[in-house]
Amino acid sequence: MINGFKVGINLFLLLMIVYAASAQKTIRGTITDAESGETLPSANISIQDAYRGTISNRDGNYRLSIPDSLLPATLVVRYLGYQTRKRTITRGSDPVQHFRLEPATLQMEEITITGEDPAVRIMREVIRRKQQWRKKLDSYIAEAYTRQTLSNDTAIVAITESVSRVYWGREKGHREVLLSRKQTANIEASNNFAGVSYLPNFYDDNVEIAGFNLVGVTHPEALKFYQFELVDRKSIDDRMVYEIAVQPDRALQPLFKGTIHVLDEEYALLDVSLQPNDVVKFPPPIKAFEIDYEQQFNNFGREFWLPVDMRIDGDIKVAMIGLDFPLIRFRQLSQITSYRVNEPLPDSLYRRGDQFSVDTTLTRRDSLLVRSIETVPLSNREEQAYATLDSTATLEKAFKPSGFLARFVDDEEENGGSGLNLREKVPGELKPAVKFNRVDALFAGLNYRIDLNKRLELQGSLGYSTGYDRFSYGIGATIGVVQKGKLKSDLRLAYLAETAASYRSRIYSTGMSTVTNLLGEPNYFDYFRSEGFRISNGYRIINTEWSGRFGFNSRDHRSLDVATAYDLLGRDNIPRVNPAVDEGRLNSVDITLGYNLDESYSFGVTEFKQIRLELETAQPGLGSDFEFTRYHAVMQWSFETFYRRRLLPNTLDLAITGGTYSGDLPQQKLGIIDGALGIFSPFGTLKTIRNRPYQGEDYWMIAAEHNFRTVPFELLGLNGLADRNLGLILFGAVGQTRVSDSREQRLLADQGYRFRETNGTHLEAGLSLNGLLGLFRVDFAARLDQPAFLVNLGVARIF
Repeated sequence: MINGFKVGINLFLLLMIVYAASAQKTIRGTITDAESGETLPSANISIQDAYRGTISNRDGNYRLSIPDSLLPATLVVRYLGYQTRKRTITRGSDPVQHFRLEPATLQMEEITITGEDPAVRIMREVIRRKQQWRKKLDSYIAEAYTRQTLSNDTAIVAITESVSRVYWGREKGHREVLLSRKQTANIEASNNFAGVSYLPNFYDDNVEIAGFNLVGVTHPEALKFYQFELVDRKSIDDRMVYEIAVQPDRALQPLFKGTIHVLDEEYALLDVSLQPNDVVKFPPPIKAFEIDYEQQFNNFGREFWLPVDMRIDGDIKVAMIGLDFPLIRFRQLSQITSYRVNEPLPDSLYRRGDQFSVDTTLTRRDSLLVRSIETVPLSNREEQAYATLDSTATLEKAFKPSGFLARFVDDEEENGGSGLNLREKVPGELKPAVKFNRVDALFAGLNYRIDLNKRLELQGSLGYSTGYDRFSYGIGATIGVVQKGKLKSDLRLAYLAETAASYRSRIYSTGMSTVTNLLGEPNYFDYFRSEGFRISNGYRIINTEWSGRFGFNSRDHRSLDVATAYDLLGRDNIPRVNPAVDEGRLNSVDITLGYNLDESYSFGVTEFKQIRLELETAQPGLGSDFEFTRYHAVMQWSFETFYRRRLLPNTLDLAITGGTYSGDLPQQKLGIIDGALGIFSPFGTLKTIRNRPYQGEDYWMIAAEHNFRTVPFELLGLNGLADRNLGLILFGAVGQTRVSDSREQRLLADQGYRFRETNGTHLEAGLSLNGLLGLFRVDFAARLDQPAFLVNLGVARIF
């Protein structure tokens, strides 16, 4: 009975599809030049007095379905420079309707320009009228068809198509629901994201292109950003059309260049053919980025001028040292039709955060039949691609790189999956842990993590230190707690026996100093033995980056009187003494609050935003041998400054860190100001000290740098350097640490050890050349409070 019910439902759906197809008349044909016989691509075919239409493809072919409710309908075919053709279509009309358009001839006087170019007056009126009718446009719902074609140097390698419903609201923005999709056999349906809602509307004030925010040609202040020049006059419907050349008037701003056509009397955009200027470029490994946009507009005999299509032709070249990828050619054709203007939008779409969603009840059919929207006919090349591309024609093969590093690019099919793969043999995640320092000497171990379910994660570690002949080990668990209101929490438990650093760096891990240690440089960290447990409870505010963690620690701290020297270069170095710590049981409670706490520092490659406030207190009442309260704060933020419309605007990065204490602070709880690790000095460090930080009971530092990117070289006309993505960074820092005289004298007398302090205020400034080989930056740093000058290397600020 159930099977019979399913059959009945499927039959009903099939009948509904057939009925939907029969309740409309579909016509097709070709648009050609009546004199030459040449086909006319992207001709505008619309139904008079209805927000409905289509365009012809590259071969001049079109297809259009007219609902029975609109029959008889007047079909209007327009093409700039040709006489518009109208034809009445009835239920009995032939489904094949070809149109031969006659070139338009309109007697016009020669253009004579004196004073202000006429194009300026025309565009001033275009902007004024747009602002008038745009105020009345609150929303629209439309149907869209999109086809994306991906090619390499020789052939089409993939095609994706979709039909969708588009929603737009003045305040709410865009939403798109994909209704049906189709793709070549080498593309999974789940990877088909062909859509139109994220494409630009060139009638908008601001137009986003690949992360750049460009001033639109009808922006209220467009006349300040562009040079408009009247270059020709054409005709359509016996009316004059102005052809206007567009050129940027700001050398360093991302803007458009190209041509637009404006209809006289209406002062409306008919179409645009625009390209981003040379400011729109990308960092390595993208070597070239060229993209052309073409878009037409129609008011369908009504008040509002709405986009009817979007045609994109883009070429992207990706290359780096040792790897050269084939040219990526991207083509997109989108058609928008069946507008419903100023209708209520479904609130349910906007309650979800996704701009693009999929109606799985329809897309399961993977068929373009379930629609009431037109699809632009395929070209001959596209039909051939559908016929020949199968599942073996992967994009990896189509864009396989050349060059001396190409053989190292992972290709599972060629390698056949041979070799030992621990991830396949062992459940969970297993990682090696290897480091070298003067206390551990060679430390080798393994870290292990496994998710038992969505709410329980287990961790374990085991390693051995050859320097003092001890094992380090640990076990832990993270337990997810059910969400309560706007808070989500977790519980973490851990027991660790390990070599711990006597001070904690915000920038470096202890493993990062391995290379400088092996090269015989002074060890950056001091160490002691720590063994005990920690339990903590974390809370996060849902849909924000604000969080907090509350913990209890019970650790036994012991000194490690070991100092091992090794130098790969064979030098006879005397290692720096590893100072003793204040020994005993440290039981403490700590609280950490802030923004973006779980984000790892990126060493300046990208912007980094974090606020961190810490408080730790140890009291005898907790069973602790120590009595103190420690306060620590960090704030790092990135601010956009100049040229904000660029993908990568100029930025100011600011880092502030500081701390103090009360009570009797143990030596292993002192704070630090980081310096350079060898010649490596990322942002947030003092670049004129190396291989050992400043220590202090009280400490503070302010560091700032302004990234001018390629702008200085562009201003100087050194475009060759700018094209290589070389930029300039100006930086400076100031900091101070303090250790009490009694502590310093006691340590000097007991161990002959001196703290590294600022002895006043450390002040430095410098200049960086950013983007060498696309990966590095060179810092030229001068100390201002006393003579010192260092040249360091860092990771390039890319984003």
